[in-house]
Amino acid sequence: MLSQNIGNEESVIAYFSKILGKPERISCVTRKELLAIVKSIEHFHHYLYRRKFLLPTDHASSRWLLNFKEPEGQIARWIERLQEYDFEIQHRKGTSHGNADALSRRPCRESCKKCTNAKKKLGMKTDISVKVLTTTTVDPWSSCEIQKAQLEDPAIKQILEKKLNSVDRPSWQEIEYQFNQTLE
Repeated sequence: MLSQNIGNEESVIAYFSKILGKPERISCVTRKELLAIVKSIEHFHHYLYRRKFLLPTDHASSRWLLNFKEPEGQIARWIERLQEYDFEIQHRKGTSHGNADALSRRPCRESCKKCTNAKKKLGMKTDISVKVLTTTTVDPWSSCEIQKAQLEDPAIKQILEKKLNSVDRPSWQEIEYQFNQTLE
């Protein structure tokens, strides 16, 4: 879930979910949590890239995973992808999440080699998790405010007016010139 704090209230911007494939389903919870972080951030890239944001989770190992000393394989690639973003992981107790997803959790096996068994090494709980992304940097704009701003932009205004005043969608030839101006 991508949300934004407006005043003292958390407002949902968008939801995201992913069905896990068979190899992902048999992974331990710690590995699934890192996958959830990576996939969620990639999905909301257009909201999060080049913005500082918080990633609240009740999965304590997530903070440890991102500071892993010598990651290998897939975990190393995931951590490398996340380094493009400016975020802070904020640990919250599972009970403080009204939208916590604690279903279908499989505890990490003693012999789990894929995540180096964070629970065993660090004594961390790995049984409950949540996939929540929160950003406080996006200003809330209404659709009327966005349309007003678009009408004030000389290049976008011409395209938008053609769209608003035409029953049919304008052809590419009709708007190509204005489109190219928006790129300058």
